[in-house]
Amino acid sequence: MVAATRGIDRGRVGADAVDQAFAEDQAAFLRVQQKAGMDFFSDGLLKWQDIFRPLMGALGAKPHTLVRWFDTNTFFREPELVGKVPSVKNPEGVVAAASVPRPRVATLPSPYMFSRAAHTDQDRNRLMVDLAAHVLRPAIDAAVAGGAELIHLEDPWLGYFGIKGSDWAPLGEALQMLHRDLKATLAFHVYFGDAGPHIAQLLRLPVDAIGVDLIETDVDELGSGWDKGLVAGIINGRSSILESLDNTVEVARHLADTVRPRNLYLTSNCELGYLPTGVAEQKVLRLGEAAHKAKELVSV
Repeated sequence: MVAATRGIDRGRVGADAVDQAFAEDQAAFLRVQQKAGMDFFSDGLLKWQDIFRPLMGALGAKPHTLVRWFDTNTFFREPELVGKVPSVKNPEGVVAAASVPRPRVATLPSPYMFSRAAHTDQDRNRLMVDLAAHVLRPAIDAAVAGGAELIHLEDPWLGYFGIKGSDWAPLGEALQMLHRDLKATLAFHVYFGDAGPHIAQLLRLPVDAIGVDLIETDVDELGSGWDKGLVAGIINGRSSILESLDNTVEVARHLADTVRPRNLYLTSNCELGYLPTGVAEQKVLRLGEAAHKAKELVSV
């Protein structure tokens, strides 16, 4: 699809070629997930230029400034949110295509990351709450109506840059707006950093599950007896080295026995889009293989 998109930008192919390339790429991506035996299916965000763009499009705003995405070789368009945040229009861009099997997972930016990554003249904590109410909740409701049963809020910002003590209360307020009466599981996933120093505060957030980057976080920092689910990022999305099946299963078993979360979800620590397609596919299959074997050993 990337090659077709470049071709249309240079006038070499038409829109039909892009649509066909997208359909082929998505079909291949879904086949890998089905072969891996995933419990939730994703559309892969293949049409998302970055994690904010469809939401900004739904607001009728076009971001311009290109900003590096943390310490990766990828970029995003900085959301421009000056003045009062309008209510989102037509959030259909977050709804997976009908070809994606159910149950589905919908991935969105967390309100904390969204408010920190944006260019704004507003107080960022006030912006965080407004984004939850006027942008993220309508998008989540649309995704759930479209078959999403797991809402995956990405937050590398907290992992990478940290969070001030005074930011936790407004973050909790924002997440409460997203969680209230939600007919889906809400997960808040911290990555690109050590979640250990924040575990106590994270477990107080009004969400159903906490995601942790286990490439960056020591398992011993997670504590035990969680009253929430654990989204365990045990596959490294920034390394081409394929994880050992036995080691991955052993980590899953250890998490189930020691952390004892309400539910245990196995996933990658971050997006797999930083890897070559073939490597990413192998990691998805390894994840599915490990999850299947882990289910035979533990019951969470």
